[in-house]
Amino acid sequence: MNIQRKNLFSALLIASVLFTILPAIAANQQWDGSKPPQGVYFHWYEPSFYAGFAPRIDDPARVHMELARGNQVRVTIVLDDTVIDNYLDDLIKRQTVYQTLIDRGVMKLSTNKAYEGYVEGLKAAGVEALIAEKEGLGAEAYRQKSIELLAKLNPQRIFQIRMPIERVTADWHTVLAALSDDDLKSLAKRLDAANAVLPGRVNLYQMSDELTALLRQAVAQAHAGGAETAEFKKITTDFIAQATNGHYAINNGNVEALEFTSIYPVGTAQSWVNYKGKRLPAFGVHGVWHLIPRIHGKGYMGMVDYLSKNPGYGFIPMLGYQYAGGPAYNALHNAGVRSNLGGTRFLPKEWRQVKSERNPDKKYQNLWIVSRGPTSHGCTRMGSGHVSELRHGLPASSETMEQVAYYRNLPQCYDIFDINGDGKPEVMGVKYYMAYSTTGHTPKAAYAPNTRKPFYQWLYGDNVRYTEEDHAVLKEVLTCRFVGIKKATEAQSFKDIPLYEASYIPEPIQFYLTKPVDFQTRKGFAFNRELRKVGVAHESDRKALLLD
Repeated sequence: MNIQRKNLFSALLIASVLFTILPAIAANQQWDGSKPPQGVYFHWYEPSFYAGFAPRIDDPARVHMELARGNQVRVTIVLDDTVIDNYLDDLIKRQTVYQTLIDRGVMKLSTNKAYEGYVEGLKAAGVEALIAEKEGLGAEAYRQKSIELLAKLNPQRIFQIRMPIERVTADWHTVLAALSDDDLKSLAKRLDAANAVLPGRVNLYQMSDELTALLRQAVAQAHAGGAETAEFKKITTDFIAQATNGHYAINNGNVEALEFTSIYPVGTAQSWVNYKGKRLPAFGVHGVWHLIPRIHGKGYMGMVDYLSKNPGYGFIPMLGYQYAGGPAYNALHNAGVRSNLGGTRFLPKEWRQVKSERNPDKKYQNLWIVSRGPTSHGCTRMGSGHVSELRHGLPASSETMEQVAYYRNLPQCYDIFDINGDGKPEVMGVKYYMAYSTTGHTPKAAYAPNTRKPFYQWLYGDNVRYTEEDHAVLKEVLTCRFVGIKKATEAQSFKDIPLYEASYIPEPIQFYLTKPVDFQTRKGFAFNRELRKVGVAHESDRKALLLD
């Protein structure tokens, strides 16, 4: 293609995108500033580390990440005894390493005081005192106390799942009893049936011969007798054990597990799709995508938790899942753009005059807020603190992270999940009401007001209604299935499903500078990555941490 034709094509493409996007932007919209913004204030781009209390899992099979209609990613981690038993020690080890780096002058804290908040949080929760009681309490009592602190430090995100096996078997029996021999010839229908044993918790996209054989036996048992029979209950429990690798146990008549679930607002591709006369935010690729290491492009290659030399990404890990050609990857990464407090027109005046935590004589200049709508070239944009937390919660090893799967629905498909195991599935959502368009890497205009009902009107259109108690309900809800990798297809439709509105999760990241080396050099990047791995299950590289 010659230069003239290429430029003409680019101009037509840009015009097409603008024609598509502009009607969805709220005219002359300025946001309401009666509440503080949900995001991260900063002066200019510096590295940071996670200063929150989320747990880390080393088993990638225990992680489920799912993007769905509504522009949010749900991350559910099934915690095991090792994670629980190490949780408090892990918190203290992070504090110890951070403080050592500060005391030795390797790291100088800047910009904000999230680290001080972390230290105070540990003290207020009595973490060190409980660790000192460990031997006297005994293993089971200590584990229970650890779970209580885990829940206290991560409010509304720790769920003790106890689902009566009678309910589980009855629900699954209904599904299996309706299947015919011809149905079982279809991989899609076999997957639907298998995943129905624990909807949202069994998320198979392929099936082994052994699991397929067990499913066929379960279907035969469902046809032969009722859900209450001993034979059907046994095959149900056997199927759960095999399908979840034992992550969900059957104890005292209940299916049990301890789960950590976070729901993060995200930005998706800055384009739209038409679905049955409705304009929905486009998602780009769909299906199951595994995290991949960066092997093309600029900077330092070879790892999943890649750090870009482009300061706009805030020196925060980018977790790639799709190679997009040349140096480009689609990844889970931070907000990707900064909202300049002097020039972003839709920001309320109350948000523009905030003084620095560490230097009260200086006002913040920038704000990271993720746009919960079309905003990227194809990546999944998250809050800067949220992607830092996500990286923290995943396995320390880059090689192990490659086994983490990321489920991406079609734009019209919702994430229905029984988040607390009470038998009442809901559509996953989050209390975050900010979305804006960008030109280049600059926020330009708000898509909608930043208050609940006007924002939901933009996000869900006429598909949302409200009860007398002001609970939101989605009138028509479509779900997707995943058959193999890199493909999602429409599955089931439901009516009148309540919207679960998770609280917005604060973004505790601590900005810092490095003294022995420039943080933008290879050694500075190695320090940044190693600092994020600190924990009892990871043997820290002292050289990378500039301690040797």
